[in-house]
Amino acid sequence: MKRPRAWHAVAGLAACGATVTGARTVAGYPRSSTPTVSAAAVGLGAAGLMVHQWLSPRSRLYGPVFWHAKTPRRVMALTFDDGPCHPFTEQLLGVLDRERVRATFFMPGANVRREPQLAAEVASEHVVGNHTFSHPHLTWSRTGKVRQEIERGQEEIQDATGREPELFRVPHGWYGPQVISTAESLGLRCVGWSVMAWDWNRPPAQTISQRILRGSTPGGISLLHDGQNTDAFPEADRSRTIAAVPRIIDSLREEDYCFVTVPELRSLDAGP
Repeated sequence: MKRPRAWHAVAGLAACGATVTGARTVAGYPRSSTPTVSAAAVGLGAAGLMVHQWLSPRSRLYGPVFWHAKTPRRVMALTFDDGPCHPFTEQLLGVLDRERVRATFFMPGANVRREPQLAAEVASEHVVGNHTFSHPHLTWSRTGKVRQEIERGQEEIQDATGREPELFRVPHGWYGPQVISTAESLGLRCVGWSVMAWDWNRPPAQTISQRILRGSTPGGISLLHDGQNTDAFPEADRSRTIAAVPRIIDSLREEDYCFVTVPELRSLDAGP
């Protein structure tokens, strides 16, 4: 029998707080009375926690999301979303090859279908994860829609690369209970991040590298993009991100960091 998760208890607190508050108000007790205010505070606090965790790339309330490793070693996992995207993914592969760094790429199936050979090239040297098929907002989607998106992404990646992904990252980083439970039922481990550069807004390369370097910690996972949703060039312009990657690698190496893939990082995790 499946154990209930913590969010069930939090949802119960939210419902209980709302019920007690409403019942006391209907019964004519002052809204400012201590019991009424306390019940409202409990309900609102629990509801706020549920919403926060629903929209968090580090969610743990609804199930495990791996976003960093508890390790004293100075290691980082570089991850890239929304590829493959010509010509930027090729340029990024060149940078990583010169620097002898392996990374983890989360690919939407639609992009893989558009550029299967490039996806296969990525998978030949790096780890590839599932990023759905069409890169939708799944925050409020029903389980059937979530499953369809993940399964279609899984099929496209496997057809193009010959490899079945074991990792999943939800678009936009918004994990709800239906997303995590569906991914787990398909044998996928959900992955978040510990630092990002907001590079989808195309800031200067120096800004991108500074944001990543400022937030880098041992066991961390960085988020950058080699594509843009399911767009192709020229709508998807990641030239500034590609320009920032060598500086990120060089600067972190100067601080004695080394680079690993997400599966390698998971093997170093001393957490529960």
